[in-house]
Amino acid sequence: MQRAKDLLTPLTKTRLHEDIVEQLKDRIVRGDLAPGAKLPPERELAEQLEVNRTTVREALHKLEGMGLLEVKHGTGIFVRDYLESGSLDLARHILFLDGKLNVEVLQNLLSLRRLLVPEISFHAAKNRSDEDLRALDRVVFHSAELPLEERDWRVHNLIARASGNVLFVIFLNSFTKLAQDSARLYFDVEANQRRSLEFHAAIYDAIKRRKATEARQLMADVLEYAEEQTLSALGVTGKRGKR
Repeated sequence: MQRAKDLLTPLTKTRLHEDIVEQLKDRIVRGDLAPGAKLPPERELAEQLEVNRTTVREALHKLEGMGLLEVKHGTGIFVRDYLESGSLDLARHILFLDGKLNVEVLQNLLSLRRLLVPEISFHAAKNRSDEDLRALDRVVFHSAELPLEERDWRVHNLIARASGNVLFVIFLNSFTKLAQDSARLYFDVEANQRRSLEFHAAIYDAIKRRKATEARQLMADVLEYAEEQTLSALGVTGKRGKR
């Protein structure tokens, strides 16, 4: 394993603290810097990266907030085990390594969505109000002017709201931001567009009739289909991998 001080290179871009964050984040996630590894002091990092200490401090603060580093005053800067300290926010940062899509992390995200979102639909069918149903009706049947990708997001957002669990909504919002690029790949295909429109009408009907088990299955089926189509568009074959 390389020493921490040998892993970084001087920076030439303008947003310097973000470049430091990207360098260290990639090396921690790849395992070049193992949990418990001690980084050089701020002064040495600044000299190695050819930036001032304020820039280094700003980057270290951001990495600490992501759960990747721990700054112990008077002791040093240490790499944390992100599998113990990371939160959902970290997913956004590890989805891309060295500027490239990390397909394994995307697979993990799609798998997590496939497990959780059908349960959101189940609770939406059980707990929805009349106002929830009217809002869903407006999007499913009266919003043809919206791009389909946006309509689909609104449908899922309203289903999460109808569940009555605000954390379902927050999770789904977080996932949507993470998977924007893969969603575009999916909706570029005409057959997928038709499948989504059929799904919108079917899930609306199940939620209207309070058929919770049916709503769960409809969501599970469409997510499995969407996952297969997305991974196929990315040239990924076989079943989902594990971290």
